Amino acid sequence: MSTQYLSEAEQAKLLALLANGVIPADETDRGAAEADAGAVLAARIAQGVHAKLYSLGLDAACTAAQTQFGKPLDQLEPGQIHEVLLALKATVPGFYKQLRGDVTSLYLNTPGVWERIGFPGASAHAGGYPDFDQPQQDRRKG
Repeated sequence: MSTQYLSEAEQAKLLALLANGVIPADETDRGAAEADAGAVLAARIAQGVHAKLYSLGLDAACTAAQTQFGKPLDQLEPGQIHEVLLALKATVPGFYKQLRGDVTSLYLNTPGVWERIGFPGASAHAGGYPDFDQPQQDRRKG
């Protein structure tokens, strides 16, 4: 299946499925959905950022879903998405690595995630963390 002519919204839907496979939701947050990873990645593709690589990867993901499970990517269960991601890691490792890196970066740059993991936030505006060399308190909630 060629995903070359999908709309940005259609790409975002497929990318969200894959992103949520990279960082799934759990009891603490919505995983990659916390960063709206699918929409952000689709917008980047529309601007030409890694567009060819993502097009190749989306085509491979759709093909893997059909080959492995006999149905479109957007009809797979989370466990099946995980299996598709494993197939992508083996067949299009460049795409898999880019997707994993982009999703992780988006997730870890989400202020709600910072709070959950105890990261106090960006320090550039304050000239760094004055207590960087001191034992740190656990700032996580819960």
